[in-house]
Amino acid sequence: MKRTSRFLGSDGHVVCKLESGEEILLPVFPGILKHPTASELPGLLVHPNVARKYTREALRRAAWPILKQFPHPWLLRCLDDACLLERRRRAIEFLLGVLPHVAP
Repeated sequence: MKRTSRFLGSDGHVVCKLESGEEILLPVFPGILKHPTASELPGLLVHPNVARKYTREALRRAAWPILKQFPHPWLLRCLDDACLLERRRRAIEFLLGVLPHVAP
């Protein structure tokens, strides 16, 4: 049985400090990761590895109204590791304002 995701609005934001010392502000959307409950998710997202997995899953599954609440540079950094279908990747890049590379 597939778990229903509730994507109406974020349950707030969490600051995650990356290994580089950079801090990113992530929106909390229960349902992007399957197993954590809504109350567990904010505590998990402070860990860089969980934040990356959460963002990759969002890139794979979430609609644009959800993705646009993530920091766009962070989405771009996680894009290569998300293993997206080419058409989804191109659509996300377009929505993030990435210009396609055109050969001369």
